[in-house]
Amino acid sequence: MPAKFRKALSETFILTKGPDGCLWALTKEQWQIILSKAVKSVAIQRFFVASAIECALAPKGRCLLPDNLRKHADIKPGEEIAVVGLRNRVEIWSARRWEAANSQITSERIQQELPEFFLL
Repeated sequence: MPAKFRKALSETFILTKGPDGCLWALTKEQWQIILSKAVKSVAIQRFFVASAIECALAPKGRCLLPDNLRKHADIKPGEEIAVVGLRNRVEIWSARRWEAANSQITSERIQQELPEFFLL
């Protein structure tokens, strides 16, 4: 885990499946939000809660990925990964999947979603 994300996640955090074929690393506070929603949704319980583990980083910022999470994210041992910080979570991707997902974000799409930044 890159140093800039370690501080935000603190010593222990929750690691679970993400819906786009990645993994989500969440602070305990963010995890509580998911748990509060899970009370009303079996789908959220099955997807997020059933696969979640608590992680503590080793001194060099490493965390072992359990087989079920590694399989979900298609991360093979020794393979490159992409660690991406978002507003409320850190995503962990297979580098291949990240490149594929990121290539779907076009300039046109950005202009549609943020038109106010492209006005002349």
